[in-house]
Amino acid sequence: MVSQLNGRSVISIDDLSVSDIEAIFKTADDICTNPHDYFGKAAGKIAATLFYEPSTRTRLSFEAAMQRLGGGVISTWDVNASSVAKGESLADTIRVVGSYSDIVVLRHPWEGAAKLAAEYSPVPVINAGDGSHEHPTQTLCDLYTLREHHLTLRGLRVALCGDLLNGRTIHSLAFALARFGANVIFVPGDGKEIPDYVRRRLERDYHAHIRREQLGVLSALFGDAPSGEEPATVDAIYVTPSEPHQLAMSSIEGTTVEFRVGSGEALSIYVTRRQRERGGDSPEAARYPTLTARALKTSQFKDISILHPLPRVDELSPEVDKDPRSLYFRQAALGVPIRMALLWHILGLGDGGQSNRREAYCRNVQGLGYSQPGIDCSNKTCITNKEKEFVHPQFEVVRNGDYKLRCLYCDQETATACFGNTESRIYYPSELLDRVLPPISPGHLRFFQSPDAAEAAGYRRVADSWDRYHPEPGKGRKSWLDLVSGRSR
Repeated sequence: MVSQLNGRSVISIDDLSVSDIEAIFKTADDICTNPHDYFGKAAGKIAATLFYEPSTRTRLSFEAAMQRLGGGVISTWDVNASSVAKGESLADTIRVVGSYSDIVVLRHPWEGAAKLAAEYSPVPVINAGDGSHEHPTQTLCDLYTLREHHLTLRGLRVALCGDLLNGRTIHSLAFALARFGANVIFVPGDGKEIPDYVRRRLERDYHAHIRREQLGVLSALFGDAPSGEEPATVDAIYVTPSEPHQLAMSSIEGTTVEFRVGSGEALSIYVTRRQRERGGDSPEAARYPTLTARALKTSQFKDISILHPLPRVDELSPEVDKDPRSLYFRQAALGVPIRMALLWHILGLGDGGQSNRREAYCRNVQGLGYSQPGIDCSNKTCITNKEKEFVHPQFEVVRNGDYKLRCLYCDQETATACFGNTESRIYYPSELLDRVLPPISPGHLRFFQSPDAAEAAGYRRVADSWDRYHPEPGKGRKSWLDLVSGRSR
């Protein structure tokens, strides 16, 4: 089967359309049924697994997948034994390793590293996890496991539990679940709430509705709460209803309801560990969702499935392993056929693997792009701050109260203190952008992180009297972003 993925890099789950994912699943189904039909098809091809962080399942399943397809593998799994220890940049490393292989699988501790790699690599790159950002191939395994067990993703409720702040598997999975019409419930440990930028993307890009609910039956994951303690709440993410049955989880706006599981209703509990390597430790008294045999005794958990991306530490009791609802070892095993299917499509093996295509990587931007100099991503571990000589920041302008810039490498948002007009050389506080008439053309707009930066660039502040002639915009007036989004830069 010829795929549209031939020669493409997969850096974010957004790089895969619904039809792409369905094609991968269809191939994985066939691999599980007729594995011998795929053996040897990648003969002569080489995959490079370039891992800057520890890995067991992801690296070994990719290597097993490539070898079962008949290809070869070259691997760097100890960066201290490579030229990275000598100070070699990722940009240089990926160009060299790409010249030795037909595809590169990369894991890296810096957010956005996979995007940079895809921009420099001469061959397709697959993101095997970049910092706390995304892990798209784990999401494919998760979706495939859920589909196998529950038969459909639409309307399925999935409780994502644990370190939602630093867990890259959670971020990719939340986006994918929303796209497939599942309903997501975020159940964080104390201080490990889902990042604001993830919530905002779910609302804007996936038409999700976010509301607060009391934990209800999910409180079993926290054991016995101290008496007198206020009921904990969770963020419930509902896909905007488009079919009548999707209204079932919604309730009257403005009310607080308790999370329940009705008879015959399916629920999946997806548990994750504390991401200690990314500052994921919590105070000793912090509450953290933990799944035990005792927690599973509630009758409302009768029809659930239990997933975990592994490795586990203390958030998932081994006593649960024999429970038929536990799917995490099956989930890990499915990593081989899923990654075989992904390699099959990217390498064009369904077309005989004759063409060594490599499509230039470019991340799609739904809104207004911004790539002018003078502003840096606020995320210190973003690749744009780590390898500045090889990459220039790229942003999307977003309006969340004030104007911010969403980094197209790590997705995190950077606040803007002021903006300038390149024609007048005047700068204004960012909250005044919606009040400038006529609207400043995007091509003449420059954002700055401080007034000092604006003045250092040769801009002068707008006169204090400006406010008297430019009152607050009337109700119903469009924002600057709405007014200019349709214009070309």
